[in-house]
Amino acid sequence: MNEISVIGGGSWATALVKILTENSIHTNWYLRRSEQVRSINRDAVNPDYLSFLKLDNTKIYASDQLDEIVARSKVILFVVPSAHLDKVCAVIPKKDLAEKFVITAIKGTVGPDNLLPSAYLARYFELEDFQQAIIAGPCHAEEIARNKKTYMTLCGPNESFISKISKGFASSYMQVNYNPDMLGVEYAAIYKNVVGIVCGMAEGLHYGDNFMAVLVANAIDELGLLLHSLGAPDVRLGSSTYLGDLLVTGYSAHSRNRTFGKYLGQGYSVFEARQLMGMVAEGYFATRGLMATVSSLGLNLPLLQTTYRVLYNHMAAIDEFKLLERNIK
Repeated sequence: MNEISVIGGGSWATALVKILTENSIHTNWYLRRSEQVRSINRDAVNPDYLSFLKLDNTKIYASDQLDEIVARSKVILFVVPSAHLDKVCAVIPKKDLAEKFVITAIKGTVGPDNLLPSAYLARYFELEDFQQAIIAGPCHAEEIARNKKTYMTLCGPNESFISKISKGFASSYMQVNYNPDMLGVEYAAIYKNVVGIVCGMAEGLHYGDNFMAVLVANAIDELGLLLHSLGAPDVRLGSSTYLGDLLVTGYSAHSRNRTFGKYLGQGYSVFEARQLMGMVAEGYFATRGLMATVSSLGLNLPLLQTTYRVLYNHMAAIDEFKLLERNIK
């Protein structure tokens, strides 16, 4: 892989472009806002996300023309919020991805059927399994931007493709691992955003470390129950592939989902908290999609249910946590 097209202009996309260009991968980059495109091409900086980071724009072709960016590469990397994926796909002719490989780095469900991003792309563009891969793992963009040691997981059934693209993401600070379990890893990556919101609410409500530990322990139990009920293969749940992202999202100050939850715990409304964020917290959308899936499975997941009631039934976090205290162990 010596060239790739990246779709998305947020912090996660910016961090991935950094890694790729450091490995001399020519990167064709679609960003929706023309101001971002001009800044990247002129100053090598994304002005809206990770603006402290200087990119190597000698290896970047940035454009706000999506069709052009898709046409330039055989490998397409989608890094857009899950809530916007269907709108992005709607303007890409299906034939344009027929012969391409598609990588997904999105952590949320998509559309009214609450599909996994990879499943949505496969259905929409009629992709074969061998054409797809996903990126997962505890990979905060802010730390990648500062070359902090990070472990990334690439998932997909096509080991040959994974082997080729892994060289584009590996570096002195980035270790890349392989896992074939797309279903389990993708659902774990979505559920961790819900956990981030719950942990943030607990912090905003001034719960201590003791309660936080119980909260995270219950989150791990819920994740295991969810994956088992979805029919994911038996997994080593304690590995960083599944739990790493959950833990870093639950504890890290870099987590936008945790920050979003903290505002809710401090008494801000959902609308106010979203306004204060100034960027997308994927857990807001992930909660609704996962709740529909969990309800269809007949599962009882108190952390998810608590988050859903705060976000969509507009219940007060303080009241919901009093109930949650009695429903976790």
